[in-house]
Amino acid sequence: MKYRMGGIILLLSVLSTSLGAQQARPNFVLIVTDDQSWAGTSICMDDRVLDRFQDRYETPAVERLANEGMRFSAGYAAAPVCSPSRYSIQWGQSVARHGVTDVQKLYRESPEFADRDTVAEVLKRVDETYVAAHFGKWHILGDPAEMGFDVSDGETGNKEGGFALKDEYETRLQEDPKRTNSLKRRSVAFLEQMAKEGSSFFLQISHYANHTWVVADPDDFDKQLLKESDPMTAIYRAMTVALDRSVEGVLDCLDELGLAENTYVIFTSDNGAVPSLPPSETPRIMNAPLTGGKWSLREGGIRVPFIVKGPNIPPSSQCDAPISGVDILPTIMELSKYNTFSTHQSLDGISFAPLLFSGNKAENIKVFHKRMLTWHYPRFNKWNMANAESAIRKNGWKLIYSWETNKKELYYVASDHMERFELSSVETEIADSLQDELFNYLISVGQPIPPNPNDTSNK
Repeated sequence: MKYRMGGIILLLSVLSTSLGAQQARPNFVLIVTDDQSWAGTSICMDDRVLDRFQDRYETPAVERLANEGMRFSAGYAAAPVCSPSRYSIQWGQSVARHGVTDVQKLYRESPEFADRDTVAEVLKRVDETYVAAHFGKWHILGDPAEMGFDVSDGETGNKEGGFALKDEYETRLQEDPKRTNSLKRRSVAFLEQMAKEGSSFFLQISHYANHTWVVADPDDFDKQLLKESDPMTAIYRAMTVALDRSVEGVLDCLDELGLAENTYVIFTSDNGAVPSLPPSETPRIMNAPLTGGKWSLREGGIRVPFIVKGPNIPPSSQCDAPISGVDILPTIMELSKYNTFSTHQSLDGISFAPLLFSGNKAENIKVFHKRMLTWHYPRFNKWNMANAESAIRKNGWKLIYSWETNKKELYYVASDHMERFELSSVETEIADSLQDELFNYLISVGQPIPPNPNDTSNK
C-alpha cells in the first residue's frame, strides 16, 4: 500500500511538473501606437532631460506602465514611417535588410521574402499552443492569418482607423475615435477567452492613434479646449486621451483576470509624430524637445516611447541602452523560454531581455552601445518634409547621410538628444568611419545606393 501511494504521489508530481512547465510560458501584449512622439505622453522617457513637455498630455495608463516597469530613454523605431517599421518588428530585421523602405510597398523581389518568421510564428515554434491575435492597423502586405495570427482584423491600413481628409472639426468628433474603444473591446474579449482556456498568448494591439487626420471624443475635446485655445492642438491631445484610456482598459483586464503576473507588456510607436498638423503647416511642438519628425532620421522621427513591464522587471526603472523595434522579436524569443533554434531569416535585432532585469548594469549596457543600429529611408517625401537619408548609431554617435546633398551630419546623441551640435567637421575620423560602416552594411544586405535626384549628368 505504501508503494502504491508513493507511486501515485510520484505520478502526481510528474503531472504537476509537466503542467507547470506548460503554464510557465509567459504571455505577451505588444501595444504599437501610430505616429507618437518620444515626449507624446505624460511620462518622461528620460529623467535626465530638463526640457519637459509631458504636461501637455494626460496619459495615466502610460504612466502606470512606466511606474510598474522599465522606460528606455533611447528607444527607437526601425523607420521614420509606418510600414517599414512594422515589417521590422515582425521580422527582427533592419529596413535595409528586409527591403521595404516605404509605406506598404515592396521594392525588392526575393525568393526568401515570404519565408521569414514573424513574432507569432516564432512563438508557435517555441510552443504550438500559443494563440496569437492582431487587432488594429496592420499595414503590411499579406493577411495576418498567413503570418501566424489566429485572430485578427485582417489586412488593415489607415482607412480603417478614421482616416479622412476633412477640415471641419465637427466631422472629427466621434464616440469611437481612431477605433480606440473598439480595439479595447476586441482585446478584452480575447484576453477573457485566453483566461478561460488557460492558453498562452501573444496579443498585438496596433493603434491608429495618433495618426493624422486627428479624431477625438467630443467630451475629451471639450475638456482639452478649456486648456488649449488652438482647436487642432486640443483635438490632438484629446485623441491621445482616448488612446490612453484604451491602454488602461487592457491593463485593467490583465489585472482582473490574474494574467498580469505572467504577462510582458511592451509599449512603443512605429515612428515619431508629424512635424505639423494639417490644415496648417505651423509646427505645434509635435516632437519637442527633439528635432525633426516623421519622414526624418532626426531623433524626432525615430526616437519613440518604449516601455516594458512584466515579471521581475524592476518598477519605475530607466535603462539608457539604445534599443529598437528590430529587437522586439529576439527579445520575445528569449523571454518565451525557447529551446535553441534559429529563425529562417538573418536578424539585425538582439534580445534586450538581460536589460529588463539588470537595468543599467555596465556589462549589459556596453553591448548595446557598441552595436550598430541603422535606418534607411531612400525616399523623397512628396510633402517636402524630408529628404532621402540613411543613418547609423554606434557608441553614442549618430551619423545621418543625405542622398540628395551627399553630406553627412554627426551628433553625439548619447548626451545631445536635441542634436544641437553638429560635429562632422570636428570629429572627422568618427564621421568617416561611421559612413564607411553604413555604406558597407547597405551593400552587404543588397541595398543599392540611391541615385541623387539632383544629378543631371545622365539625363
